[in-house]
Amino acid sequence: MKGYMRAALLMAACTVVGTSLMDWLSLTDVAMLHLIGVGVVASRATRRQAAFAALLSVALFDFFFVPPRFTFAVSDLHYVVTFGVMLVTAFVISSLAERVRAEAVAAEARERGTAALAPLSAELLGATTVGDVLTVIGRQVRAAFGADARVLLREPGGHLAPAGEGGTASDVEAADREVAEWAFRMWLPAGAGTAQFPRARSAYLPLVGTHGRLGVIELRPDDPTRFAEPAVRWLLQTFAAQAALALERTLPAGSRPPQVPPEASAA
Repeated sequence: MKGYMRAALLMAACTVVGTSLMDWLSLTDVAMLHLIGVGVVASRATRRQAAFAALLSVALFDFFFVPPRFTFAVSDLHYVVTFGVMLVTAFVISSLAERVRAEAVAAEARERGTAALAPLSAELLGATTVGDVLTVIGRQVRAAFGADARVLLREPGGHLAPAGEGGTASDVEAADREVAEWAFRMWLPAGAGTAQFPRARSAYLPLVGTHGRLGVIELRPDDPTRFAEPAVRWLLQTFAAQAALALERTLPAGSRPPQVPPEASAA
């Protein structure tokens, strides 16, 4: 609501400035003044707030400046074209501004993720136990992606259970187990930010080592929408691949038999 109030105040300010300078400005100049206001709103607000500012700018311009003034009637139909141009221009500005903001967020996510991958490799190489690997994974996932991490490893019976002391298959909730087992079975990411089970609160990425699947890594982000960004998804898969290799190295020898991906076994 505050964003809409700020947009309304800014457009009102543009109207006041245009009214005070009517003796020196043409109607075209006043229209451009309102477009500048819409551009400022679009660069800092959401698309809906920018659309609200665009519609409000046209209404204010029509009411206060287009003859006959102080009415929404239009004596010259050419002004209808002007209104249409103002609306289209305002929507284009808001769309471009939102795209720039989205790209800036994606670039920041890529930078943070890339910066986290370098120390991750070094820390994983220095880890000598499964517990050490799990500690590194949890710390780096929190720092790079703003998410909590949990590793689910395959038990001898084929079920997935949380890695660490005392973890059993019953510790995984039914809804989480369904998504996790799908990701494990299909060798594909699932959950938040993916095409499979997109309503899930967490994302699940298969942990695939050199000898097959080890399990999945569960990532529960503070902001699930971040995982929908392609750059973040790529970083997550790279992260999961490094984590899988470290886990495979520290798990007991022979505990993970070779496996064949589903598409290869189908062939």
